[in-house]
Amino acid sequence: MLGMIEERFEQLSRHRQQHILRVAKMMEELALIHGLPPQSAYLAGMGHDLAREMSRDALIREAEHLGLEISGPEMNEPVLLHGPVASAWLQQENIGDPDVWEAIRYHTTGAPGLSPLAKALFIADGIEPGRQFEARAWLEKVAKEKSLDEAYALMLKESVKYLESRGLTPHPLMLEALGVFKKSP
Repeated sequence: MLGMIEERFEQLSRHRQQHILRVAKMMEELALIHGLPPQSAYLAGMGHDLAREMSRDALIREAEHLGLEISGPEMNEPVLLHGPVASAWLQQENIGDPDVWEAIRYHTTGAPGLSPLAKALFIADGIEPGRQFEARAWLEKVAKEKSLDEAYALMLKESVKYLESRGLTPHPLMLEALGVFKKSP
């Protein structure tokens, strides 16, 4: 791990650290299968949740400090800022590259037109073995045996279904990304 990442990682709870390590391992596996740069995949996995345990107010303050745009969904659910904040931290330290930063930024919401690395992180975060939901094993199988696009579309659908079952509104970027797949033949 690299300096800032290691420092922030050490400040997280053991539960969060274990999740991050499982996601990084899943990213390495997906990188091998789908021909993604393994170092970038691991780095995206290690960086994705570095800001996840910050309080709502601290996330808003940090996002403002970093000059990030805060839209309505993020003001209503500041936890959505943890990806953009972590991404900005890595950018400031010049750790990784634009694909890594994009992957971390959108790992919670998804978005249309993401790079393969960003799709892989969205998927890996959802299917790492610590996650407990009915379709997890099936989604992992799809992610490892089919295309990233197919796995990404299915993960988006699962995410929307999960959020709606809890009375939460999916992020507009998630719905837009899902809409792209519904329009394609």
